[in-house]
Amino acid sequence: MNQSHKYTNQLIHSKSPYLLQHAHNPVNWYPWGDEAFEIATRENKPIFLSIGYSTCHWCHVMAHESFEDEEVAKLLNENFICIKVDREERPDIDQFYMTAATSLIGRGGWPLTIIMGPDKRPFFAGTYFPKNSQQGRVGMLDLLPRITSAWNTQETEVNQAMDQIMDLLKQRNQVESGSTLGPDILNTAAADFLNAYDPREGGFGTAPKFPSPHNLLFLLREGYRTGNSRYTDMALHTLRKMRLGGIYDQIGFGFHRYSTDAEWHVPHFEKMLYDQATLLMAYTEAWEISGDQLFRQTMDEIIQYITDKLKAPNGGYYSAEDADSEGVEGKFYVWEWDELRELIGQDGLKDLADSFSLVRSGNFHDEASGQASGENIFHLKSEKAFLELHADQIWSKIRQELYQVRELRIHPGLDNKILCDWNGLILTALSKAAKATGDKNYAVLAGELADFLIKNMLTDEGTLLHMQEQKEATISGFVDDYSYVIQGLRHYYEVSFDPEYLQVALNLQGTQINHFWDKEQGGFFFSSSGDDDLLVRQKEIYDGALPSGNSVAAMNLYYLGRISENPGWEAYSSQIGALFSKQVKQAPRGFSALLQSVQVQATGSKEIVIAGDRKDLIRANSVLRKHYDPFKVTLYRPNHGFEQIVSISSFLNYQKAIKDDLTVYICENYACQQPLTKLSDLEAALLETSKD
Repeated sequence: MNQSHKYTNQLIHSKSPYLLQHAHNPVNWYPWGDEAFEIATRENKPIFLSIGYSTCHWCHVMAHESFEDEEVAKLLNENFICIKVDREERPDIDQFYMTAATSLIGRGGWPLTIIMGPDKRPFFAGTYFPKNSQQGRVGMLDLLPRITSAWNTQETEVNQAMDQIMDLLKQRNQVESGSTLGPDILNTAAADFLNAYDPREGGFGTAPKFPSPHNLLFLLREGYRTGNSRYTDMALHTLRKMRLGGIYDQIGFGFHRYSTDAEWHVPHFEKMLYDQATLLMAYTEAWEISGDQLFRQTMDEIIQYITDKLKAPNGGYYSAEDADSEGVEGKFYVWEWDELRELIGQDGLKDLADSFSLVRSGNFHDEASGQASGENIFHLKSEKAFLELHADQIWSKIRQELYQVRELRIHPGLDNKILCDWNGLILTALSKAAKATGDKNYAVLAGELADFLIKNMLTDEGTLLHMQEQKEATISGFVDDYSYVIQGLRHYYEVSFDPEYLQVALNLQGTQINHFWDKEQGGFFFSSSGDDDLLVRQKEIYDGALPSGNSVAAMNLYYLGRISENPGWEAYSSQIGALFSKQVKQAPRGFSALLQSVQVQATGSKEIVIAGDRKDLIRANSVLRKHYDPFKVTLYRPNHGFEQIVSISSFLNYQKAIKDDLTVYICENYACQQPLTKLSDLEAALLETSKD
């Protein structure tokens, strides 16, 4: 036991930064595992399950108020077996009990508090609880004795409640398949976004506002598919407003989690790897469509942020940076007026104040108290201000000075978990950026990450692990791990054109089907077959902070089915949409990532085959890069060493380079146009296609 701490519990053996944060609580925490459940069964005690993550602000608050408090800890230790779970380490546990919480109380969130029996059946759920009751919110000191009393004196009622909740959870998992989703639902979803759109500030609805990049990608692609520029403009305007706002770190780059206000000014300050990945995808497609300098610079800066702050020495990427430092949310990121004046001078501050809306009294109010904070968040008032600042090299120098000063502050905590699924998203984002720009540095970063995932996350049995650090403990991959990594590898193939990466993606797709596909109803379960850690295998389709594994799988199955000439996989793609169609039709905006697969199914993909040597490949790609088409896939058939790609896509047997020179085949709806042997002809064909 570490003698410098008064308390040390079983979490001390964990590798999760979040669990380690609680290893010296007076609460006698256990990690999720057989030991805790065996003790609970033997002692007939209920389980107090607390689920959170290391960058969660209110998780920190509850920890400081209650889990570090000896009075609360005494009640917990005497009457409960206490289990801590990192939701990012065990998303299956989090998803199951979050579903229970929303069924019980109609909402969820973190910290998630669950009380359940030793058999894992829940009977009480909540989120944040203070130590003492206040303002209509029950406190831990009142809540825990009530639950203990119910457990000890109302056994029949508690068991009935647990049975009812389990019946409800099982019913929620029984989805009645509907009709195949088609263009009608795309029109409905786009119209719903239009109705909820904030024409002044961008985004949808009122505060708080979340980036939700899959919504913006859906709109960009719907604008392309239908020719309706209103959809495109909604997405581009939202992306501009976010980049100019305080949700974007104007000094150190990268996006914060979400905006607490409607203007994108005041963020919740944590920075998540998955937000950087999905926003990089959205800004890449926005740049492809518009050519706007703001979007291209944002791409560069997101990549600079993740490589500077989140990239691990081994080539993977860490999960997140915390919102809090020194116990205060956002303290690392904000600036007092006098501090800025001392750093850049009165005249320099006067010039910046107008561009960044900086004021002496502070430009934002504390979220909890509503009081003026006296501190400033940098956010640009307009795109004109952005252009003026970046035309003026003075801002670049000042930003560097502010950045260096900020680096001397106490930094927010780093969650150094390396998660397979989130790294798969970064692989997709880097690959898409490399494809769109031709930037060799992007391609190198994507290649390093692809190799890292294959080396560290792929087992000898061909399955995926969920966490790199846990290779010995072996937390097996979940459906999101497979969906996101498959997506990343298929996109990276179009950067490297090395068929080995495409082959790994195909192998993983087969494994995902074998281990996760519901053979009775269709769709993918979240956990693999044979995983009996939870009472019910969940199946998720809602596209929340991240696209669901089913949504991404639907897209993967379509494209990989086309590439490998496997119509069964294409049928699976449509079946996923049909299975969840009734849910989608009730609220289509909540399923925008799934609807991206419907877009490509309704429109049809374009398979472009480049035949020739590497020089020809580079020349043809330089032309393809000029034309935005979110539904195309590019394959390369070299003059020599083509055996592997031909074994994957047998139709490439017939799509050879004419006279060993550049030849491009454009194929749609199972038919190919005449081969093109001149770049000018390729350019003309792409222009003609874009008019259709």
